[in-house]
Formats: sequence, structure tokens, C-alpha cells
Amino acid sequence: MAERTICCDVLVVGGGGAGFRAAIAAKERGMDVLLLSKGPLARCGASPMAGADFTLDGNSMNKLGFSGDPNDSMEKVFNDIVTQGFYINNQKLVYQYVKRAPTLLKDLLDWGLEIYLNDERFVMTSGLHIMDVLLKKARSIGVKMFEDVMMLDLVVADGRVTGALGFDIRNGEFINFHTKAVVMATGGWHKAFWPNTGMRDLSGEGIAAANRAGARLGNMEFITFCCNVFYYPPKWMGSIAAYVLSCMGGLVTNNKNEDIMKDLDPVIVKVCSSSEWNKCVVSHCSAKEIKAGNGFAHGGVHYRRGDVSWDFIKFVGEAMWPNWKYKALDLSEFGKLLEKNEPVEVGPAVEYFDGGILINERFETDVEGLFAAGECSTGAFGSNRVFSAITEMLVQGLDAGENAAVYADKNALGELDNKYLLELQKQAEIPLANSNGIKPALIRREIQEKAHKYLGPIRSREGLSDFIEYIDTIKKNELRRLGTSSDSRLYNKEWMDALELPNMVQLIETSARCALARTESRGVHYREDYPVSNNDEWIKESTVKYSNDVLNIGLQDVVVTSLKPPCDIIPYFDMVKNMMELHSDTRGHH
Repeated sequence: MAERTICCDVLVVGGGGAGFRAAIAAKERGMDVLLLSKGPLARCGASPMAGADFTLDGNSMNKLGFSGDPNDSMEKVFNDIVTQGFYINNQKLVYQYVKRAPTLLKDLLDWGLEIYLNDERFVMTSGLHIMDVLLKKARSIGVKMFEDVMMLDLVVADGRVTGALGFDIRNGEFINFHTKAVVMATGGWHKAFWPNTGMRDLSGEGIAAANRAGARLGNMEFITFCCNVFYYPPKWMGSIAAYVLSCMGGLVTNNKNEDIMKDLDPVIVKVCSSSEWNKCVVSHCSAKEIKAGNGFAHGGVHYRRGDVSWDFIKFVGEAMWPNWKYKALDLSEFGKLLEKNEPVEVGPAVEYFDGGILINERFETDVEGLFAAGECSTGAFGSNRVFSAITEMLVQGLDAGENAAVYADKNALGELDNKYLLELQKQAEIPLANSNGIKPALIRREIQEKAHKYLGPIRSREGLSDFIEYIDTIKKNELRRLGTSSDSRLYNKEWMDALELPNMVQLIETSARCALARTESRGVHYREDYPVSNNDEWIKESTVKYSNDVLNIGLQDVVVTSLKPPCDIIPYFDMVKNMMELHSDTRGHH
């Protein structure tokens, strides 16, 4: 059995912003709280890498002392999130997002958060700074924290979560956790794709474990790709530096030197040039050109600054990246190419997962005692995210932590199934004893590249079917024969890879099956064989139940409170334009 069994009231799984905010909230409610971080405290997951913009309505910003628009309102932000999400949003979660944001931002400011700049609907800081503020607060109130500990699976008794199995990455020891409530806050599953913009520890084990434990997943077909991500040179692969500067303007072209957006409605092009709509639309256009054979040597398209002055680009670049150094990357060569107005090769890469563990407005899942928050959950954004994920992870973490504390306060510890825990440990150790087995790295890259190809910005029945068949083969063969070169338990990276890979494959299959089932195009899900938004039949959330290694795909009605969805069937890009024109800015917001 495991070396240790540790008891707590609330177990928070995830060391990013959602996890820390949940742990703080539960601790402030008087609970004994333990937070598990897969990597170093406050330095793992997507949160430290964020820009990071915190969005809220302008009137609330104004009241907090920033230069927000006093004529803006929570109602306008609510409208914009729902319409830009193509009406697939749970409107109760959208309301929670806009209502909670001002209070949460004030808390962060009181705890020492510094704001570097602001616009009419957002304040800008950095992900690292947010995490430092949260870590300091968590330590000051006595949150217990384990770093470099990965959660392998949940334990459920009589439909209620009672614990989890942990894995100490540094020494290979197992840890049993006995708890009244769990808050899952493990972020996305970027590692299932290549290229991607995420951290290497984002492999989706929290979502996969919740699904195996009985929690349904939702909207797994909706995956946001960031456009204009570096494809070349390899040392910059996956960096969003080119995307950031492309937001200042410039030109994206195919190998015929044609603007990849030349065929789009001018209204769509204009909106994309000044908002995060570019992720959805420009990623689609890039993928279309690449698929048609109009890409370049490394599978991408070209970005150059075009008519944007070098002085302006230089000012922005050096303001964000002093001496053109960005997160251990030397981008000085990029700056020289921009100065000469020469191109760099870029393309779409996975950035954000709009779907995840299904939750209600109290952040409860289908499993009693299991809560979820942040990117690992079905959040507020429906099928297309244009507002800040930073705000989402923090407001959801706050409420999830509070609700988990209320639940834990009312319930005693449930039964911890030691026999099941022992079986989980034995399963986890199989790769260690299989030195002649398949090394996870050998098949992971192939899986990642196929996921990028078939689950990218443009999908089809044929491609998705072929991909699902491929995944079935991987599950029946390679996944059952994973092994490690060494049987050492001390920071065995290959062993960790072998533990992560099945979770990634589980989620890839889930997403592909949901994408195949949704026979329309909506938000970031585009089917070239169904290029229409079918609002008559598809204002629905997809659902996924896991049972005996079988994924059961279903549908459920979207939660609507005040903003009624349309009823029609229209071409996808007409729907895009309609949603853009419903944005409050176009109705005199500014």
C-alpha cells in the first residue's frame, strides 16, 4: 500500500489560478484544505504563462478606480459572452462570471495585485504575478500544499467521492488522500496536441479521472486554436509571440502571396483585426490554406508586419519583451525579420478548451462531493471564447471552493476503498516492470500530430472517423504495452509519460466522437461537410458518460435565463457576422 494516507476536509487538485483560489476560499470557510500541484507551487499549468488580462464590465472598473466606461454594464458583457459563444453557454455560469468579477478583482488588489495597464473592459497584469499573490495569500492563511504530486485517480463510494490516489513525482511513492470533497482544477489537455501553446504538464488527468468516476463531460468538441503561433524555427515552436504582435496589425499570406482572409466579409475582417475573434476566424483561414496545399515548408502560413510601421512594432515588442527576451526565448532574430518586413512561418495551435467536466452554477458535478472549476470544466464561454480565461478561472475557483467547503462542513468522511486503491497502484506500476514495452514518447508525437490534423480548426466526417479508428487501434495495442527503460521510481520521467498518455488518448477520443456527432458548424467547431450553423437542432450541449471503457455521447438542453437563442439554419460565416454585430460595442458601447 501507499506510504501515507492523508486526511483533509477539501482536496483541491491543480496548482493554477482556479486551484489556488478554490483552496483559499475553502480555507477561509474554516476547512482543513490540501492543494496538490503537479509541478512547483505557483509555477505549473497555464496560469503562470498567461498575459494576463482580467475582463469585467467598464462601469465596475470605473468604480474600482480604473478608466472603465461608466456606460458599460454587466448586462452588456453578459450579452457579448453569450452571443460570441454562439448561444451554447450555460447562462447561469455567464451571470456568475460577470457578477463575481468586480468583487474578486477587489480582493486581489487588496492582496497586493499590481495592474500594469487597463482598457475599457480589462486590466492587465501577468500570470506569474497573479500566482505569486495567490501563493502568498494561501500560505498566510494556512493552506497545506503539496508540490510535484500528480493525481492518478479518484475513489468513489456509493456515488460519492471519498478520496484520491496521488503520485509523488520526485520519489515515485503513492499517497492515499481521504477527503470529504474534491475540487478539480487541473486545466486543459494541451499535451495531447502538437504543436500547442500550453505547458508540458497539461495532460488532462483531472478531466479523465472525473469522467471515469462518473462525472459527465460536456462540449468536448469545442477547442480554441490560437492563430499565428510559431511553426518555425523549432526553438520558437508553439510560442505565441508572433500572435501577440500580429494583433497590432500586419498581413498573413499563403504561398501564392495572397491574403488568407481575402474572401471574407469586410465586417468579419475588421472585427478580427481588433479582437480575440482572430483566434477562431484566422485559425480557420490558415487551416483552410494549409489543407488546400497553399502552405509553406513547415506546414504553416506567413506573417509579416506589412504596412504597420517598424517603429510601432518595435515599441510594442520591446515594451513586452525587454531586449526581445521572452520566457527564456531569445526573439531578437524575430525582431530583425520584422524590421526588414520579412515573413515568419506561423499557424494555428491549441490554446484553450471550451468544454470539460459538466458543472452546474454551484460548480457541482454528477458525482456527489466532486466540484470543478476553470479550464477543466464546461465554463461560461460556450463554443467560442473571446473574454478572459483568467477571470473565469478565478471566479469559478472562488465559488467552487466556497461550495465545496459548505458541503464538507455538512458531511463526515466517507469510506475509503483500500482494495481499490491497491489495484490502482498495481496498474500504475505495470510500465515499470515492462522494460521491453513500447516507450510512450515513441507514439505520443504521432498521436499529437494526428490530433492536430483531424481535430484542428477544420473537421470532416471522413477525417474524424479515420482518427477514431486510429485511436481504437492505439487503445487495443500500444496503450496496453507501455513500458519504461528503467524501473527506478526516482523522478522517472518516462514512467510519468506512461501514466499521462492514457488520459490524453481518452480525451482525444471523447473530443473526436463529440465532433463527429455535432453535424453543424458552431464557434470553434467547423465541419467542412456541414458548413452551416443549425440553430433549430443544435442549440444543445454535448454530453459524455464513461462506462466500462465505453463513451456514451448524448445531448442536453442549454441553460437559458434571459437571452433567447435564435431558430434558423444559416451559413457558418453569416452566423459569425451576426454574432459579431450583436456585440454591444457595435451598438454604441464605446
